[in-house]
Formats: sequence, C-alpha cells, structure tokens
Amino acid sequence: MTAIVIDDQPLVRLGMQRLLERMPGIGAVHAIDPADIVALAPSHAPAVVVYGMAGDVNDNWYLLRRLTEALPNARILLLSDNMWLRVPAALESRGVVDCLPKTATIERIEMAVMQMVGTDSLVPLRRVAADAWQLHHRPGAMS
Repeated sequence: MTAIVIDDQPLVRLGMQRLLERMPGIGAVHAIDPADIVALAPSHAPAVVVYGMAGDVNDNWYLLRRLTEALPNARILLLSDNMWLRVPAALESRGVVDCLPKTATIERIEMAVMQMVGTDSLVPLRRVAADAWQLHHRPGAMS
C-alpha cells in the first residue's frame, strides 16, 4: 500500500518517511509539503496518509478536504495539537481513521499506522511504558 507523509517540517517528513518505509504492508512512501496537497493527482487506490496539521496555518481543513477529494480511499492519521477524544463522525466519513497529538511517541504512531494497514505483526513492549522512566530501588541499597 502506498503511503504519503504530509508535514510542513522537512525533518518530520523525513523521519516519518523512514519509519513508514520499514513497516510491513507499506510500499512506496512519498513525503510532501501541505501546500502540495492541491497538486495531488486523483487516485482511487488505497493509501495510508500521515498528515501533520500545522498549528500556525489557517487552511488545514481546506487542505484536508482537498486531500480526501483527491484520495477518497485513503486511510488518514491526523497529527495535530488540537485533539478530540475520538475522531468526529464528519471526519471518519472522509477517511480519517485516527488522530494523535504531534507529541505522540514513535511507537504510538507506528501502532496507529499498523492498525490502518491491517497488519497484526505488532510486537508488544516488554514493560509498561509508563513505568520505564522510574528508577528501581534495590532493597538494602544506600540512598
């Protein structure tokens, strides 16, 4: 399945492109600037899109609409600083599958994409991530 990374930050685009290239079920990965959405050639082929919505741009919703018109069968993961508890129904009907904060971990983004692609090759983490930062106290050790 083809993938497209859309973000206004070149380093983010490159990082997401590299992440997607190594994932099972993902074929060619293209990285574009949000302004290039209007030039996308229409296609009915299935695609995975990771769209990093810019916080300082007023035309995010216009660009999202143009994206869904050009790629009606795309499964879209929105990365945004504006979060909802769940994806609104109006966006679900347009292909938006999930929405994560831009500060989401790579593992969480990867998991969302794998669910969009439909692969079941997720490898669970050995430890709970929330506990990973804590120092472990050994009994009898000096403080």
